[in-house]
This record gives sequence, structure tokens and C-alpha cells, in this order.
Amino acid sequence: MNNMKNTKFNKLYEKLSEHIFEKDSPCWDGYERTPNTKEGEKGSCRKKNKKKQLEENTSKCTKVTKKSSSDRKGKKWTKCAKQPDGSIKRIHWGQKGVKVTGKSGNTKRKKSFRARHNCKNAKKGSPQEAACKDW
Repeated sequence: MNNMKNTKFNKLYEKLSEHIFEKDSPCWDGYERTPNTKEGEKGSCRKKNKKKQLEENTSKCTKVTKKSSSDRKGKKWTKCAKQPDGSIKRIHWGQKGVKVTGKSGNTKRKKSFRARHNCKNAKKGSPQEAACKDW
């Protein structure tokens, strides 16, 4: 009976260790190896700084996506948009804290926004075009 418990424990430990540890790194997610330390030694892993984590988490656009909340400071929305040359680029638009009128709403406010942002001449795949589409 004791032997059976040990095998179950070992299997569970193996599954958990696959998720916790990266295969290349002996440290947990969000941590990196401290230079000039031995593996497994106390203090051999340190927390990654936020800039490094953001660089690793930001992925390149491979396909066109729907709009979602932006992680860029001061911007409300982001999406991957197709450019006129055929490439795909991540765009950010919208001011945080400002309500968009949408399809129905204050038409004077909408008209002013569209005139101010020159929506008639907005290029395809640009943040300007995305903002004008919202309004």
C-alpha cells in the first residue's frame, strides 16, 4: 500500500514539475537564473524585471485579430491589422476614459470627431482608420 502511494506521488510530482519548471531553465515562470551561482543553490533564481517580462509576453502579429484592451499606456484598444502592403501590424488607438458614441449617439459630437481626425482620408490598417470606425 505504501509503495502504491509513492508511485502516485511521483507521477503527480512529475506532472507538476513539467508545468512549474521550463525545460531549459531550472527557475519558475517569471524568474531567471542569477549569474555566477550554482543550480539549485539558494539565491540562484531571481525575479525578472517587468521590461523583460513584457518583451517576452508580447507576441508578433501573425493574423488579423479583433480589437481587445491595449496594454500600452494611455491607449484603450489594440488589434492586429492588415496593412496596404500585405503585412500585418499591431495598432493601438483610443484615449482611455473617453466614451465612443458608436452607431447611435450624439451626432454633433460624432461629426466633430470625424472632421477633426480627417476620417475621409484615413489609410487602411492605421490607428486613425480604427478610431474612425469606432465612431
